[in-house]
Amino acid sequence: MRTRALSAVVVFLACGAIASAEEKPLDRTELDRRVVRIVYESALLGTDVFNAGKHDECYRLYQGTLLAVIPLLDHRPKLAASAKEKMDKAKGLKAAEGAFALREALDDIQHEIAPGPKTDPKTDPKVEPKKTTLWDRLGGETGVTKIINDLLVVAIEDKKVNLLRDGKYKLDAKGTAHLKKMLLEMVSEVTGGPMKYSGKDMKSAHAGMKITPEEFDAFGALMIETLKKNKIAQADIDELMKIVGATKPAITESKEN
Repeated sequence: MRTRALSAVVVFLACGAIASAEEKPLDRTELDRRVVRIVYESALLGTDVFNAGKHDECYRLYQGTLLAVIPLLDHRPKLAASAKEKMDKAKGLKAAEGAFALREALDDIQHEIAPGPKTDPKTDPKVEPKKTTLWDRLGGETGVTKIINDLLVVAIEDKKVNLLRDGKYKLDAKGTAHLKKMLLEMVSEVTGGPMKYSGKDMKSAHAGMKITPEEFDAFGALMIETLKKNKIAQADIDELMKIVGATKPAITESKEN
């Protein structure tokens, strides 16, 4: 029901943008803002739907979103063409794989548009382009949220990670939102961001989960892949993974235990 409701909202927002364009053309900034809003909401819900095992439903949600937003990208022809290409590719895949392909198209749209236009330091000498913290270089709250969303999508499906501990844990919408909040706060605190971690210490938070060193490493490998996908610099990946690696003794347990 929630998915159908969002699909209706997506169509409504898209039609609203087109109708407004007939009366008074929207500038590109406003058009991009609407596209980002549609894509963000769809990706957020799609993650929950996919994690619930409803791969067909997730596929249809992403497909409907792209059908709605691609016409709004006429001022970004390369991005629109890339999204159409990924939609065509997804048609020949199974629902889960197709959903990944469509999600990649949505992520590309979000990644290109969300940062907004960058000021050229040459034309504005007052602008200081240097980013002083790892949090900033990861993209701040918007960038880190996207990285976490992307990471969880693949981690839940990876048996080597065993994120749900052989089905012992279920990630409903509430649980997923809480997990994302904890991860966002954690990354913020250790990378110089504004948010402070409000959860338990690593040992207490993972007590009884019996996470093996191999599972920890598998999760770390997925994290590296996700960071690269989000175009994070290698030096920043190395810096973040060094921080993550330091938590391994507190999180993992040997199989003998």
